[in-house]
Amino acid sequence: MKRPNLYILGGQKCGTSALAHFLAQHPDIYLPKRKEAHIFDHPDIEPTDFGQLDLAYQDFFADSRSETYACDATPIYGYWSELLTLIANYSPDTKVIFMVRDPVERAVSQYMMETNRGDESLPMLRAFLKESDRLSMAYDSRREWTSPARWASYLERGRFQQQVEAIYAAFSRENVLILHNDDLRYSHHDTMRSICAFLNIPYYETEPEAVFSGSYRKKNLTDCLARAYARWKLKDEIQFVRQFRQSDIK
Repeated sequence: MKRPNLYILGGQKCGTSALAHFLAQHPDIYLPKRKEAHIFDHPDIEPTDFGQLDLAYQDFFADSRSETYACDATPIYGYWSELLTLIANYSPDTKVIFMVRDPVERAVSQYMMETNRGDESLPMLRAFLKESDRLSMAYDSRREWTSPARWASYLERGRFQQQVEAIYAAFSRENVLILHNDDLRYSHHDTMRSICAFLNIPYYETEPEAVFSGSYRKKNLTDCLARAYARWKLKDEIQFVRQFRQSDIK
């Protein structure tokens, strides 16, 4: 049974769908059309039971052949940091890619996604203000698919410092690549070359394109206040992610 040896751990709304789309075109990488396996966070799978994990991945990778890498791209793994050691134990020496983004823009993007899905009905500012209480109340039932712990995490998922620290604690640093989503967008070919070098596979050229671009509504006053609140709450994270951006964006 083929176990994954490449994980895209997140972050959510940081370009993981685009990255998976480009990597799936490489002949040495297998990534199913349904990129997110949701194996380790599945409500009915015990993540410490390797037998259950093997069975679940057997179905997920059923069509894989002799590719060098089998990839699971499930962003929640990086957010629920207790899963990282389990993944490292299950897939030793696996390669890990984690993507970051301006955390305020990430939070807004997630809010818009959840609103469009129908999960979120509150205005953006109220959703941000109530987030902590929602997550606390949902903690015991968070593995359920509809739990607010999965979708009401607008600011918490942007706390990249603790996520990166947890990734470095679980995996060897030489097996970890942190990418800024601006680089994939604005320096596509250079970024894909660096990824292939990290994976030690030949560079395979893919054309830059917009993948699953989010839709934004016209800003209103409360949305502007929500952004200001998010910038205040995430000011240290805003500074933290800048170190990972390599492209010179005017």
